[in-house]
Amino acid sequence: MNRPQSAQTRNENALRNKAMRQLSATSDSIERIRLLCLARGSGGILGLGRVFKRMDDDGSKRLTYDEFQKGIEETGIRDMPEEELRQLFGRFDNDDSGSVDYEEFLRSIRVSKFVRFS
Repeated sequence: MNRPQSAQTRNENALRNKAMRQLSATSDSIERIRLLCLARGSGGILGLGRVFKRMDDDGSKRLTYDEFQKGIEETGIRDMPEEELRQLFGRFDNDDSGSVDYEEFLRSIRVSKFVRFS
């Protein structure tokens, strides 16, 4: 016997489906990462915090370019050219320190607009 889905489950499924549709249409690297997180459901953004910690190989709470590159590949974006990856790293590195800290990382991928379901 099938149980009816809760409103939260329906909304999460709708968000996941919308993210998957938009993923194929976007070329912006940060938007692709954001959509990959949303496609993973409500735990996607929270899971990204865990991804950041896994990417931080030396435990410095800052990502070097090499750690960042490895982590991006682990998120499923494997076809990104080197130059585009360096530009993406620069977009995350808001203070031009040569590394990305956790706050810079989250600020860069946080959804900045209200997501509406149509």
